[in-house]
Amino acid sequence: EVEDEGLPENVVASVPSPADKPLDLKRSNSAASIGDDWSPLETALQSVVKVYCTSASPNFFVPWQIQPQMTSTSSGFVINGKRIICNAHGITDQVFIRVRKHGDATKYLARMVAAGHDCDLALLQVHDERFWKGMKPLSFGKIPSLQASVVVVGYPKGGDNISVTKGVVSRVVCGTYSHSNQVLLTIQIDAAINPGNSGGPALQGNTVVGVAFQGMNKAQNIGYIIPTNVVHQFIKDVDRNGKFSGIPCVGLRWQKMENESLRKSLQIPNDNEGILITNIEPLAPCSKVLKVDDVVRKIDEVPVAGDGTIYFRRGERLSHVHLISSKSKKDKVEFEIIREGKTMNVQVDLADPDKLELVPVNLYDQMPSYYVFAGLVFTVLSRPYLRAWGSSWAKKAPSLLVETAFYGMREKAGQQIVVLNQVLAAPVNTSYERVCYLPVVSVNGVKVDNLAHMVELVETAEENKEKFIKFKLMRDKVLVVESKLAKMDSPEILKRNKIANPKSADLRKDTAKKPENNEKKGPKQQEEKVDDTAVPGLEKASGLPEGPKPLT
Repeated sequence: EVEDEGLPENVVASVPSPADKPLDLKRSNSAASIGDDWSPLETALQSVVKVYCTSASPNFFVPWQIQPQMTSTSSGFVINGKRIICNAHGITDQVFIRVRKHGDATKYLARMVAAGHDCDLALLQVHDERFWKGMKPLSFGKIPSLQASVVVVGYPKGGDNISVTKGVVSRVVCGTYSHSNQVLLTIQIDAAINPGNSGGPALQGNTVVGVAFQGMNKAQNIGYIIPTNVVHQFIKDVDRNGKFSGIPCVGLRWQKMENESLRKSLQIPNDNEGILITNIEPLAPCSKVLKVDDVVRKIDEVPVAGDGTIYFRRGERLSHVHLISSKSKKDKVEFEIIREGKTMNVQVDLADPDKLELVPVNLYDQMPSYYVFAGLVFTVLSRPYLRAWGSSWAKKAPSLLVETAFYGMREKAGQQIVVLNQVLAAPVNTSYERVCYLPVVSVNGVKVDNLAHMVELVETAEENKEKFIKFKLMRDKVLVVESKLAKMDSPEILKRNKIANPKSADLRKDTAKKPENNEKKGPKQQEEKVDDTAVPGLEKASGLPEGPKPLT
């Protein structure tokens, strides 16, 4: 429901700057000429900058190309360490970044030093010392209380100068960050947040209590800011590791336990506490200590209600997800569970979602992997690939791929779903043109683990001078390519379609990811019995709704 600032481009009247001084046309074009007799808010305005970004996003249907460059503007503000904090979605796939100070006509070159796409935050640096003249870093405050007044400062669409809008805190919830699809703590306010406001501070006096980042479609006076505890988590992680390591997860699915019959069947006291574990990621560390049908009663000694919420502060509750998302990936969490009527405590290691996802949710700031062989274009299934079908991709994209994206689980390290994306017509692949958007099951009888592994299988078959290369796809499709014809036609296919290299950069410099048992696989290996009708992790799946929310 929450879109990434996809609000109608209505012109919203901005509250004018508090400065009531007469216009002085003889003033310098530099912001450094501003006097010192400014109010706290006016002083804070000097630390807010406008971010100009030129970006070029990948083309997932034609993965060796990028989309035409686009320009966008957003907001940011200065913090300690001569850094600028802004939203990650404002500089995603950046090519060229510049920033401009309030009251200054000069745009200064900036560079991204860290991006946390999970929490939609990024840090910029400006090396030109002229930019920092007169700039003062803003300090962070605490999460404001309900009905507390806040002032949102930024550079929204509708004008080029700084804009100031005022509102109150409506509620504090764990909501979906539209840029990453992560469920993190967020603050809802009724101050106008429009495209361009992203990255600007939400202030109480001259103290930052949040970072503006998204609004809601078809709604009035609803905007969202990132609370300061999420900002602190991001900055501390970058300071400690040199980059943002991401938001951890547990690696399980759960459901509410508000039904009395459900509680009785699992021998759970009728005290409205506990959530039911319905599925566990095979590679998650928690799979060693937790089981399906365990009931989680407490997390780090904090009681979890039957609806999955925890106490936050007087009169307010949050999703228990907050207890997990506020930690680092190296942390441990203590669960109090009930298993078969017995209460016990277990220590759970948190997981890296990137290592558990069979289908990546985001691929920001990177090009998609691809491999072109005999005109057959292979790529890796991801949510960004599916989003190429448009905003209604869950309805428009092939149902098999959508179902895999929703329910697929990684069963071994490095596993990917390799998809035949398209066929570039040529004599070597005659009559295969209409076969596309299907996962690859095996090559010459060997099950494919990931795209790099598939490339290795094909190249090994060529080196061994095997006459045919057989690709088995789901939906009972089989493509056979004669090696000799592939070698003859491939250069012309690449030339005709303006493809500089048949492999993406990551496949050119990396070798295939080996299976966990480190056994090398090759075409000479005895053919493995492959179930070409099942997608990993989908044996028990049915339907397409999102289903129970994971503990992440």
